[in-house]
Amino acid sequence: MKKNLIIGAAMLDIVMQMERLPRTGEDVYAKSQDMTVGGCAYNVADIQKHFQVPYTLFAPVGTGIYADIIRKKLGQTGHESPIHSKVRDNGYCLCMVEADGERTFLTLPGIECRFEKEWFAEVDPKEYDSVYICGYEIEGEGGETIIEFLEENEHLIVYYAPGPRICHIKKERHERIFKLHPVLHLNEGEALQFTGEEHYEDAAEQLFEKCGNSVIITLGEKGCYLYQSGVGELIPSKKAQVVDTIGAGDTHIGAFIALKSKGKDSREAVALANQVSAMVVGVQGPTLTAEEFKRGDW
Repeated sequence: MKKNLIIGAAMLDIVMQMERLPRTGEDVYAKSQDMTVGGCAYNVADIQKHFQVPYTLFAPVGTGIYADIIRKKLGQTGHESPIHSKVRDNGYCLCMVEADGERTFLTLPGIECRFEKEWFAEVDPKEYDSVYICGYEIEGEGGETIIEFLEENEHLIVYYAPGPRICHIKKERHERIFKLHPVLHLNEGEALQFTGEEHYEDAAEQLFEKCGNSVIITLGEKGCYLYQSGVGELIPSKKAQVVDTIGAGDTHIGAFIALKSKGKDSREAVALANQVSAMVVGVQGPTLTAEEFKRGDW
């Protein structure tokens, strides 16, 4: 089995639980605070590790107080990255979680948005058959560098999760990515906002026409909509007890990639990814422990 290349960020997540978000000028108390390592690529890589699928976490670790915490956490969790930079610190994300489990992010970008061409010298593309990319890094200063690497290695299956920054990414960058026929993974709000459609079914069809590959739209408790080869299907998910929704999308696409690597078809991979994602919203933070993951029937 060849490896999956997971390109993106490992960041510090500062998670604050509160009844509701403050209004402008208001002062509210948080009920609790926790610090953990997150970032889309880290969360996706963590699921690869749980499924025992070979991967490389290609996320820069910089120099500074946040980078030091991330470096230590990577060692504790059995992850490592080949990229170490002395240019600047890693970024962090303030994750504000309301009583219903919904999260709002305030992100300060760091080295993870400044991918450099020489970093890719650490990668032998022939060792990989698929690659994950995220919209945060594509939008950033290093986005061109990542796209150039993909264009130079067209044998790679691209899994693209544009995320909430989808409408802030330059049109030219999206056009270049779509020419690589990526599998698209996004939530309902992102799909509707980007396409201008009113219904996720129509959004999926439009996105399929752009990328020419499978489109996966997550729908929260309703499940997930899979559109492939001109046919769409709603794949339901079991109701979950929501603690917070941090990392739910990353977990879903990470599980989907891992399961495809293990030979599952797309429909079965989505159905199982729904289960993993439902499990992660039932715990605090963006990832599962080994013990929590083992409770699933994979």
